[in-house]
Amino acid sequence: MDCFSLGIDYNKSMASRRITCLITGKSYTYSLDYYNKKVSDYVDEDNLKKYFITQKAKTYLNKGYSIQEIRNILNVNEDDLPGSDSDQVVELIEFHKIQASQTAKKISNTLNFATHKSDQEVSCFINNIRDYEQH
Repeated sequence: MDCFSLGIDYNKSMASRRITCLITGKSYTYSLDYYNKKVSDYVDEDNLKKYFITQKAKTYLNKGYSIQEIRNILNVNEDDLPGSDSDQVVELIEFHKIQASQTAKKISNTLNFATHKSDQEVSCFINNIRDYEQH
């Protein structure tokens, strides 16, 4: 194999690691190691390519901002992006809600341990959070 064909193979693999945020429209091409880390964060490669969002967009989404509000805050040109009520965006939001709820459960489990001997008001507050998570 010559150097030219190695370059083509490398470029093909770089192109396959290109992912785009459906909220901001920003595209990224990551190194192989970082890309593989992102794949594991998103469970598999299909989910990464389908549901990837930038950290800024994810932060705003987790704070409860709508897709339109996030795009306005980040000055996004929406011309080539799916609408905020499109199936793609609805699925993306659902995926990240599920991911966030799994993280929240891990946090509440540690809260339960850390606050075992708390005063009555704190215990009541924690129980309210636990009840809210279960519904």
